[in-house]
Amino acid sequence: MTDTKQHTDISTPSDAREGLRNIIVQQYLLHEVAHHSLRGGELTTTEVIVPKAHSLVDICKCLHQGEFGVGHAIDHPDRFKERLLSELRECVETERKAAPVLESLVPDGQVLRVNLCPLRHRMGEDAERIASQLAPVCFESARITRGDPNRFFTALLTFKDLNATGQLRLGHYIFAFPDRAVERFLIEIRELGRRIRQIPVFSHSEVYRHLNRPAYRVVDRSVLENSPLSFLLKKDTAAHHDI
Repeated sequence: MTDTKQHTDISTPSDAREGLRNIIVQQYLLHEVAHHSLRGGELTTTEVIVPKAHSLVDICKCLHQGEFGVGHAIDHPDRFKERLLSELRECVETERKAAPVLESLVPDGQVLRVNLCPLRHRMGEDAERIASQLAPVCFESARITRGDPNRFFTALLTFKDLNATGQLRLGHYIFAFPDRAVERFLIEIRELGRRIRQIPVFSHSEVYRHLNRPAYRVVDRSVLENSPLSFLLKKDTAAHHDI
């Protein structure tokens, strides 16, 4: 493992590094800042804030989804569609209308989260029809094999460096986990991977589920482009722009 202080050892090209920074900052912008009392106006000092709506597991999950996409086969399509329909039905009409329907998980936008509640609000259709259009996109996306374990661990190390050097910034606020917690987490991830002989896949943390109530599906952009839902790509996707 790279020592926390050896930031210059991260072998990530500058454009890839900046792209990853934008993805993490986007996650904080969409799913973190609403849970803090941030002061507006012209601040003269920079404040460091420990994320409270994310755990490190949630950052790892974001990077894992970005690298590996859906990351697993859908073994039971009928049950998958039933769960999808149930989540769509549970969406409250007024819930998270302002949230983007699509969130990019990689700088090139090839892997996306489709947020179900904004999707239902945007389409203005019944849940059954939405599920019938989205489920095939999920099935086809799950058939796409992508990702590289070494690149995934490089992304984790890059996140560690960005976190430690205060580069995950929104205005005058820097969001940062304690360095020792990040170092310990990365060691545990590698040890778990060695034991189970594969890259571990995590569920969202309890705090993330409680505060953000995630309801989404991960899809591949190329599949979405060739589906009845392709019009969503012309809408307000949360893009990978500089923040």
